[in-house]
Amino acid sequence: MLKPPTWLPWLGPVLAAGIGAAVGEYGLGGGFWTVLGAALIGGFLPILANALWKWRLRGKGH
Repeated sequence: MLKPPTWLPWLGPVLAAGIGAAVGEYGLGGGFWTVLGAALIGGFLPILANALWKWRLRGKGH
């Protein structure tokens, strides 16, 4: 199994901005708290994905 890319955690701010903008413009009513919540969740997704990827690698004995 491959190691996670080193740039994966740095994708968080880009995703947060994109998801926040998309929710604000197109969906869920676009209120401040809705946009903030969506941006925070989207911003932490790459960090979580990176941590899970590394955890799975450790579990396989690498």
